[in-house]
Parts: sequence; structure tokens; C-alpha cells
Amino acid sequence: MTLTVGSLLELPELRTSSLTPGVGEDRPIAWAHVCELPEPWLWLGRGALVMTTGIGVPASPEAQRAYLAGLHGAEIAALAIDSETIEHPFSPQVLGYAAAIGFPVLQTAHEVPFVTLAQAVAEAGLDERVRRLAQAEQLHGSLLLSELCGGAMPSDPAARLVASYEVEPPYALAVADAGDARTALDAVHAGFSERAVPVLATIRDRQLLILSEAGQRVDEALESLTDAVGRIGVSAGFSRLEDLQTALRQARSALIRNHQTGRVLRFEENTAASLFLPGDPEQLRGIARQVLGPLRTYDEQRGTSLTQTLRVFLEENRSWVRAAERLFVHRQTLIARVSRIEKIIDRDLSSIEDTAECWLAVQAAIGCGELEPSDTATPASAPGTGGA
Repeated sequence: MTLTVGSLLELPELRTSSLTPGVGEDRPIAWAHVCELPEPWLWLGRGALVMTTGIGVPASPEAQRAYLAGLHGAEIAALAIDSETIEHPFSPQVLGYAAAIGFPVLQTAHEVPFVTLAQAVAEAGLDERVRRLAQAEQLHGSLLLSELCGGAMPSDPAARLVASYEVEPPYALAVADAGDARTALDAVHAGFSERAVPVLATIRDRQLLILSEAGQRVDEALESLTDAVGRIGVSAGFSRLEDLQTALRQARSALIRNHQTGRVLRFEENTAASLFLPGDPEQLRGIARQVLGPLRTYDEQRGTSLTQTLRVFLEENRSWVRAAERLFVHRQTLIARVSRIEKIIDRDLSSIEDTAECWLAVQAAIGCGELEPSDTATPASAPGTGGA
């Protein structure tokens, strides 16, 4: 935080008070310097705290007013005088003038060396520079993670850039609803910094995304964030950044199914299908493509959305009415599409065995990132278009 006249007055070790109470206390102090010359503004300038034993302070009230006006005109932050050594103290009328023009005049106890004030100002300036550097680093990290989640960067340079933030594999990606973006990001950096855990965080699609190393310390840091962000979904662990988009879908899937405020839900916990499916994305991809591959190829070649139709039909427990309502199509249109799907994938959706196989394939596709995790499916096609 930038040191101001007011915050300097609050430091008890400086034993400094204001002779113009409430005046200019929001003025920032950038540096401090002792000056005993009669015209300090010729040598010092904006943001300076001028400290003096009073040698350069003139005797007459008129000259004192001109002295204070010169300091004020040079945008000097404040004047600090020694409480005992000043030969010509400022009269109440002169201090009233200083208050009128908005220039703060301070008084420091004789026992406090001016170097103590200078050190306080210097330390505050260093803290401010460190804070700004940290903010810049966090901003760069936020942009980096956003680019990675968008798939805009090759994995090798991405891994080097992520490693520069001391985030190493195995990774974990967490997702939460962002709410107020600045508050959410500040909470992440504060919580992870407190536990000395490296982290990258960003806001994307109104969600808070957090990339860090998998492990107990990260689990504790995420638990500490639930008061600030509510529910959190976490991906399975992964070792390659090319799997980041898969991890993002997993974390979003976990968040969607996390209905308890203040809970961190991991992808491995979020669906009963995980009892029957492997956790490795490549194995999941193989399972999905074994069943859904011909259907995905058909969709890609003909611009249809039969994979989505199958998913919704299964999610609605093969209810023709509910599935047709979700897809915004007539029931007879849905029947025709399901019939076509059965022919393409060579499955009978009136069979429990084939239905279970298709359901697990859909869950595998979600798990490996080939299908988006979503509680609300988009229409397979607008009414009147070629959905089948």
C-alpha cells in the first residue's frame, strides 16, 4: 500500500503528529529528504517529505507563508519539523494559512532521528514496488493460463512458461464460479501464498480457473477458498499440459455436480460411472470412440448433431417427451433420429445392455474432454433443419 501522510502519522515509532490536523492526509509520500535551505522547492519536488530542524524556516509570518506556498506549489507532500530545534515556530495564523491551502505541516519528536522517517518511507516504497511486481506477475500468469485453457499455445513452450511460476506436474485444475473477479483472484493468491503453494489463476467464461500442483497442500488451499467462492470442482491429476482442456472439462463437470456450498468435489468422485470407467484420458477416449466413433464421423461429415441427440435421449432415461422438449424437436422427429442413430452405431436402444454401453461411452467422452460437461444440453438442431 502507498505510504500517505495519514499512514505515516499512524506509525507510533515515528512519534510524528500534525500541526494541521486532517489536512492533506491522503497525499502520497514517495521519498523523504532533509533540507535546511530557504527554498527547498528548488531542489526537491513532487511527493517528497521535507524534513527540517528549522534552519531554513524564515522568521516573519509573511515569509513563512511564502515558504509554505513554495513547498505546496512544488507538490511537496508535507513538511516535517523538529519539535524543539526550530528557531521560528509557525504561528497559529500561519498554520491556518497552511490548512487553507491544503498543505500538511508535521512535527516530529526531537528524540526521533530524521533517518527513522526516511527509512519508513523507503521501506514503504520498497513494499509498494514488490506489491506491484507481484501484481504484474499475477497478471501475466492469468493471461498465460487463459491462453493455455483456450488451446492457443503448444505444449512444450507452455510447460516451460508454467514451470517459471514453479508450478510443476502432476497438475490439478480447479474451477469455481467467479462472482466478483478481483475478489476471487485476490482470495486465491492470498490463500495459496499463505501456504507457500505456487499457483496460476484466471477468469474465463465467468469462471475462476486455478492451476497448481496436485497434492495435500493444494487440497488445503482449495478448502480455504470455499468461504470466498462457494463450490469448487477439481479435475483428476494430469502430467501433460496438452491434457489441460480435458482437465478443464473434468473440473467443470465436477462443479456442475457439486450441489453443496463450501465443498470441494473432485472429478473422480462426481459420477457413478467412474466405478466402471478408467481415469486415464486415453483409455476413456478409446472407450468413447469404440461406440460413438461412427456417430461422431457421421456428424462431422453431414453437419448433424446426432451425438448430442443420443446424449440427451439417454440423460432423459429414454423418455421421448422429455428428450424432444430439451432438443426443441417434435416427438416423431426424435424417433426418426434415434432410429438412424441405432443403425449408425449398430446398437438397439431398447436393450438395457446396449443402452448401458452407450451411456458409459457418453460418460467416457465427457471424461476425456470430447463432450462438454453440461446439465443443460443445447438443441441438437433448430426446428426445421437437418438434425438427422
